[in-house]
Amino acid sequence: MPKQFDLVIKNGVVVTSGDVGPLDIAIKDGKIAHLAASIPEDAAERVIDAEGAYVMPGGVDAHVHLAQDFTSGPGGVTGKCADDFMTGSRSAICGGTTTIIAFAQQNRWEESLLEVVEAYDRGASETGCFSDYGYHIIITRPDVEMLKRELPVLVNEWGITSCKLFMTYTAMQLRDNELLDVMYEARKLAVTTKLEEKGMIEPRYHAESRPPIVEMEATHRAIVLAEMIQNPILFVHVGSASAAAVIRKSQTRGFPVYAETCPQYLHLTWEDLKQFHSPQCFENSKMICSPPPGPDDSDQEALWTGLRNGTFTIFSSDHCPFRYDDIRGKALGVIQHAPSMEGSTCPIDQDHVHDIVHGKTGHFKYIPNGCPGIETRMPLLFNYGVMENRITPERYVELTSTAPAKLYGLYPKKGALMPGLSDADLVIWYPDGRMTPFNLTNDRLHHNVDYTPYEGMSFTNWPRYTILRGKVVWAEGQLLGTPQDGEYLKRKTSQLTTAAVRSIADDKRRVATWLYK
Repeated sequence: MPKQFDLVIKNGVVVTSGDVGPLDIAIKDGKIAHLAASIPEDAAERVIDAEGAYVMPGGVDAHVHLAQDFTSGPGGVTGKCADDFMTGSRSAICGGTTTIIAFAQQNRWEESLLEVVEAYDRGASETGCFSDYGYHIIITRPDVEMLKRELPVLVNEWGITSCKLFMTYTAMQLRDNELLDVMYEARKLAVTTKLEEKGMIEPRYHAESRPPIVEMEATHRAIVLAEMIQNPILFVHVGSASAAAVIRKSQTRGFPVYAETCPQYLHLTWEDLKQFHSPQCFENSKMICSPPPGPDDSDQEALWTGLRNGTFTIFSSDHCPFRYDDIRGKALGVIQHAPSMEGSTCPIDQDHVHDIVHGKTGHFKYIPNGCPGIETRMPLLFNYGVMENRITPERYVELTSTAPAKLYGLYPKKGALMPGLSDADLVIWYPDGRMTPFNLTNDRLHHNVDYTPYEGMSFTNWPRYTILRGKVVWAEGQLLGTPQDGEYLKRKTSQLTTAAVRSIADDKRRVATWLYK
């Protein structure tokens, strides 16, 4: 006779964004079915004993770059993401993340956003995905007629309810008037707008050429534009205390400004761009990301405060992986820098990539920007946030799961534990003292990258189990899921932004209300 439930999690300390307490969880047909103080073991086909450990909703990482090429330097040469949907989502699952949102990127020469999304989706379908997944759209060619024609289709048929606009990178950045065009059309469809703001040739000078004041200025300018058009915005990968302060000030005034920060800004500094062999060594290119981390750890405490007090809405990985040993990875910083290649007789191919970069300085402006982090996002914030009492377990769930689900129209299907409504996506940690502590090495991770920025960092806990819609896909160091497990998610409009926009709709001092008459 079939059992009442497919799976029961017993003896866990269940954490949501609003509460924490000892509860059992029952799962049926991929959904949360029941929560109670005690659920009989014989009511389920399978039982997992959490042994007093934290049980939380599975992670939602709303900022990952997979199967994406980036133009880098002269000649239109593109850097190639090391991870596709298969390898990137595999890594996500092993770190407790069950849902990812990646970027379908329009290039300047591509007229149709729909064709961009269709091509990107074909790639995801070909490799498969271990986790559930959705898309943002990066807009780099904001033709107004195209936006009017295609944005509604993206929203209504694809469930893509967020777009990303760049204020930097020559190949992708938009002028202020173009930003306003996109914001105006996005506002009519309640689309969340993500803004990317960023501001010697060796890799270390990438950070020194982009001091925090550059990020602060771009943040302020973007807020002014968004406020005038009355469009809610999210600032992604905020890395400086000064930018966070500008955001906090606008939030205090009631404007719907949301912010994201990432692990690299809590754990790295300019010194990490000098750590390999010598400050001039090209291997320091492994640590280049945009914006760069702060000059020292003084900004980090301000960012931790922002995580506690709500300045930061979500905590994402900004997983943007480029291999060091790939001819289309970090090595482009040497290959595309003519002075570094002068006199080189080495063939420019994959077999000779180490010979190509050896002894060269390269130029930071040609190095593909980005670091891997999809697997380490959840464990880093748990170990250095929750376990060191910097944030509460409830705030941890809010930042890593519930808030991103609400912001991107996935709640309560994701980011919650509501019986009958929420997918049974869970992460179960080890009980105190049960896991053998370790110092992280790259060979522990499941991405397709040949390094981790967090090499050597100590961990006393890691996801013990990851459960995706009721299926155990990661258990005590073993990957049990398959690339066929993931499902595409059509998202609704944000549950955070709509009400916030209404609150300032008629303020003529700040909003161009005449646009909507």
